[in-house]
Amino acid sequence: MQREFSTKDAALGEFIEQPDYPTIVLRATDLDTVLAFKMLHERDRRDAQRVYLLFPFECDAPGRYLEQCIQSIAAQIAAENRVRADEHDEPWAELPLVCTDPAQAPARRLRAAIEHVRTLVASGVVIVWGFMPSTVADATGYRETVLRLLALDGFEAWMEGHRFCLRDDPARRFLLPHDQREKAQHVLVLDLDFSPEKTADALVGAMNDAARPLAERMQAATQLAALDLTHGRLNQALEKYRLLYGWHCEQRNPLGKALALGGIGDVATRSERHADASRWYAHALDAAADSGNLGVTLNLLMASGESCLRLRQPARAIEYFELASRCADKLMFPHGTVAALERLGVALLGAHQTVDAARTWTDAKALCERFRCEHQRRSLLERLAALYAQAGLKTQAKAYELEKDRIPVHQEAAHAAALRRAEERDSRR
Repeated sequence: MQREFSTKDAALGEFIEQPDYPTIVLRATDLDTVLAFKMLHERDRRDAQRVYLLFPFECDAPGRYLEQCIQSIAAQIAAENRVRADEHDEPWAELPLVCTDPAQAPARRLRAAIEHVRTLVASGVVIVWGFMPSTVADATGYRETVLRLLALDGFEAWMEGHRFCLRDDPARRFLLPHDQREKAQHVLVLDLDFSPEKTADALVGAMNDAARPLAERMQAATQLAALDLTHGRLNQALEKYRLLYGWHCEQRNPLGKALALGGIGDVATRSERHADASRWYAHALDAAADSGNLGVTLNLLMASGESCLRLRQPARAIEYFELASRCADKLMFPHGTVAALERLGVALLGAHQTVDAARTWTDAKALCERFRCEHQRRSLLERLAALYAQAGLKTQAKAYELEKDRIPVHQEAAHAAALRRAEERDSRR
């Protein structure tokens, strides 16, 4: 599997480096898309010659995927401008209004964003775009958004200097069906198949292959441990995580130690040994602090808080979830901040701090509205409605129930625009 992964990764690299084709379609299942995104992410980390913009969000509702892409671009421009302000450089221009206008066609909004980014990046520097939604429930909306990037009507000048990586599904082929493949003369296609069965067999072979470098075998063991945990093979997972912990101790690798200790904690959680899990997570947090990796620290803080809730220790859980929300803030990860605040509210409620719980959930709801985290917003509204109903405040509870069922303003505009486009298509028929 490592060989096949390397082969596909090399093919993706060749596409990025070649000058003749602007677009590649990666046919991948949801699971395979994770690995495709990993390929692009690793290239972003290693490749200093190009700019990578990657969008792995769910495409679960009309207009939602594009909104998240636009928000991500805007956030990266804002982050760059903070650096430029510290260095007294001229700020980058913000995205034009057409990009954020839900009444505009999705393809037009995306093209405007792409053209704007081109003006920000130095001439001659290739920009790699990874439109790799982790799931595609709204296949029609996704296709409408990225369709121009397939250059079905010929290569356009504004596509110069870009490489577009687009996800398709090998079974549904919603992006590039068979009858349009011949027309897509400027598009390459790469099929990815890293099915769990194929992956597991290859990983077992790699881990047990004494001829391979030990680091490669340990990497295979890491992936197998995660598969064992996912499929409930807890003894096998624990054995591998202990092996990995010893290896990373020898290598003096604090991040590897944190991940292995966190894995042991996860096994304890699945075994419902929550006191043991809490202890292992605490050790993992110490190692993560030494590594300086905030992403791993955030996951461990959330896991520690959940263990404390299961142990009916809400005061300790409050501490962990407060730290998790701050950590997510530093990572500029609003979904993570909202998740931490939601669980913080649960812990506060468990500690009989009802007013603080309501305030925390209200703050998290406001954050959802700001960053358009719709699924989390509905969850928070359900919690607030239940909380106020239990307190006998029926008017406030009813208001939250009504708000839960109301379509947010940005989705109303997107929904109306989608209806107009559908009506226009019908009239042309």
